[in-house]
Amino acid sequence: MNRGPATWATVVALALINVGLATAIVAALGTATFAPMWVGLALVVLGLVAGVLAISLWRHYLLELREH
Repeated sequence: MNRGPATWATVVALALINVGLATAIVAALGTATFAPMWVGLALVVLGLVAGVLAISLWRHYLLELREH
């Protein structure tokens, strides 16, 4: 296994959390936005799920690297 999937999962997780938090903050301020608060919070949750997947992929990669 190479580190590509773990890297991409990390990138996706960080992007989802970043966009989700930004959307939630803008919605909380009450300004006109392209998405309501629940969309921002849903993106944060999806980012956290992707983060757990990324951690799992990194652990798998590091275990395989240690075995070789």
